[in-house]
Amino acid sequence: MGRKPIKEQRCKEILNALYRCLLKKSFSETSMKDIGDEAGINSSLLHYYFKSKEDILLHFIDSINTGYSEDFDIYSRDLRKRGLNHREFLQESFNFMNTITSDEKLQFIWLGIWAIALFNPKVNARIKKMYTDWSRRIEKIIMSEGHDPVYASRMAMAIMAFQEGMSMLLVCFNLGKKDYMSIIKDFQEKIIEML
Repeated sequence: MGRKPIKEQRCKEILNALYRCLLKKSFSETSMKDIGDEAGINSSLLHYYFKSKEDILLHFIDSINTGYSEDFDIYSRDLRKRGLNHREFLQESFNFMNTITSDEKLQFIWLGIWAIALFNPKVNARIKKMYTDWSRRIEKIIMSEGHDPVYASRMAMAIMAFQEGMSMLLVCFNLGKKDYMSIIKDFQEKIIEML
């Protein structure tokens, strides 16, 4: 009974260590030893918790998706309890997404993961699943306003593409958080008007 929480905690520490490593250098340049050193454990012990460096990355992607998905589900339930109208609910949902896409450190790492996904089918599949999950969340919000599923699906995909494209601009071109938020909020306001 005591081993499972220790193993879960150690896995979280390793995933957090990968996060810190990826802020310093690319995944291809990061070694198991780097991850182990950052986690404060012998790198040979990493294989007890994960099969490979790629396995750590896959679990990292899953942990990011799971964490934000669970947070969003809780956030959405709280918004519904507040009795917001559809416009307010959509705006608050966008605000939640903005906290993710405006996190410059996370987006810096995510840009590197996208590059890996171009050539690694397993990483590509994980990212595709994550975006599919988020797109479905947005679709449900749009459909709750009475729009048909095809329209909701296309609009959700456009919203996801814009959010991710803007986060790349934030990182690649040092857009700055203030400019980023101004542009993205203007776009989101147009989306709300369209809906």
